[in-house]
This record gives sequence, C-alpha cells and structure tokens, in this order.
Amino acid sequence: MKEKLIDVSTWNGNIDWNKVYKSGVKYAMIRSSFGVENPNQIDNKFVRNITNAVRAGVKCGVYHYSYAQSAFEAKREAEFCLKTIKGYKIDLPVAFDIEDSSQTGLGRRVCTDMVIAFCDTIKSAGYKPILYCNPNWLQNYLYKDELLKKYDIWLANWGVSSPSYDCAIWQYSENGSVSGISGSVDMNWIFKDYTNSSNNNNKGSAVKVINKTSYLRSHPWVDDKGGSSRKLATLTVGTEVDYISDDGCGWSKVHGNNTTGYIQNTRISKTGISAYRYVNIKIPLYSNISDKKPVTYLTSNDKYYYICSIESGKNAGWSIINANGKDYYIKTENIAYGSKRMK
Repeated sequence: MKEKLIDVSTWNGNIDWNKVYKSGVKYAMIRSSFGVENPNQIDNKFVRNITNAVRAGVKCGVYHYSYAQSAFEAKREAEFCLKTIKGYKIDLPVAFDIEDSSQTGLGRRVCTDMVIAFCDTIKSAGYKPILYCNPNWLQNYLYKDELLKKYDIWLANWGVSSPSYDCAIWQYSENGSVSGISGSVDMNWIFKDYTNSSNNNNKGSAVKVINKTSYLRSHPWVDDKGGSSRKLATLTVGTEVDYISDDGCGWSKVHGNNTTGYIQNTRISKTGISAYRYVNIKIPLYSNISDKKPVTYLTSNDKYYYICSIESGKNAGWSIINANGKDYYIKTENIAYGSKRMK
C-alpha cells in the first residue's frame, strides 16, 4: 500500500474536505490536542476537521503534540487526548508527536519512557498508537531500537528520495498543495493499511506465532512448498504480531516485523478464526489496465502462468498472468496463488 496522506491543524485554516477527497487524498492525520488537559489546548479546528473529513469519506487518525517532561505527564497527555477524540470515528492511528525543544535535555531514557507511557495508554484504550518524530530525534534523543520493536513510526524526513527508517507513514514535505486547502500543507505517504480493522479493543490485538517458524506472505493461499514465493518476513515461534482480519478461508492478515501480510490461521494463537476451505474464485481479467470492464474471468479450475507484478509507479498494484495462451492484467491483490498456478 502507498497512498497520499495529509496532516493538518488549526494552522491550515478552514478546509474544504469535499475538495480534498475529490483531489485524490483519502487519508489524513488531524491534530486533536497539545499539552495536558486544558480546554484551550484542544486544537480549535479539530471538531470541524474530524467531522467534515469523515463526512467527506476521508479516513482519519489524530496526533497530539507533546510538551511532557516525564512519563507521568505523557500518560496524562494520552488521557487528555483520549477524552478529546472520544465519540469520533478514528480509522488510523493516534500519534504521539515528540519534537519540542524543551524536551531535548531530558535524556534518552526519560524521552523513551514518555513515548512508552503515551503509546501504551492509547493502546490500552483500544486505539493503535504511532510515534511521530524525525530522524534526529530517533538517533539522538530516543532509544530507537527499543521503540521500533514496539510501535509503528510516522517519520518526518524531508528532502530525501526515501525515508531513513522503515515507517508506516512518511512525511516527505511540508510544502504540499492540495485542493480545498489554502496555502501549503504537510504531505505524507501511508504504507500500512489500518482500515481493515477499526480502532477498538479488538483492533491490533497481539497474537503469537505457534507450532513452527512461519512466513509472512504478500497474499494468502501460498503454502510452504512454494519456497520463497511471496515471502515478506520470517516469523519464529513466539513472535508477537498484530492481528488485523480473517479472510474466511484459513488465512489472516497480520502486522509483524514492520510488515503487513498474510499467515495461515493454524500458525497463530487466536481462537474462533476460519479453517482452510476451497474457494470457487471468479476474478476479472483485463486486456488493458485502463479498461473499465473485464474481458474474461479466472476461476478456481483455470490454470495460469504468473508473469510479473508492477511494484511502483502509477500502475502499481497490477500483475500480468497468462491464461489460455493470452496475457492479461489482474489486480495483484486478487491473485490466488494455489494449486492451479503453473510454473
């Protein structure tokens, strides 16, 4: 996944969210609050932004700007943030924005403990936490290895061709232009799909890998006999992953090792999820990516040859297969890698 995301606050004025959505921006992080509990420290455009953005169809998360000087104060900030966002539809994470100059002299241990206090409080309330910071903060003011293992990262990293660290969201510019917003706006790429599971007490619940070392894969229905086919990460027994959703056919979507992918349900410690079952698929095939209607369909009984996937550019997310002697385009997410795939 790679989608445009903007982050906004009162400094962006009155936003026309319908225009934002129509421009192709479907994701936003909205400032909810800053500091400790005080009515004056709720962003004065938060209610307007979150209400109108959700109404327009934009998937939203929030961020809280921190002035905390201790883990105790960071926990209080989290509680204030939770009160502020209660009752609103939050599809994306709740971010702890740590960057204030008053915090740089506190030391790595204090700053790291503040992140943990805030994020764990957010997680306990059923939301997905995320840390917002820049590479300088990760390198010089935080114990980054400790935090990268625990939380997703929203990295502010401008003027580079790719982010300096693996991250779920990359803020790549502060000078973007988006229809519906006067002046410049922060621009981001969001790489992780949070929208398949809502922010509630079931979302992001930790499960463990059981039975044997397993592979996290880009698609379901790829067995271990496929060798390296579509492997994203190796997960050893006991590894904790965040559970996202069950595909109903014996596989689940999870997030682990900073990667989102699929794993067999028999390999994770979650009850009440589906067992493997045969699925009679009917997947549309296209002669050209721009075609609005498929020319034929791929079913469970059809044999096909996988050729390649388009991983970047405007056509990312499409693959090419050969079926019945002809090449077709297919949405990569729809490829069923199973017994009918020919090598």
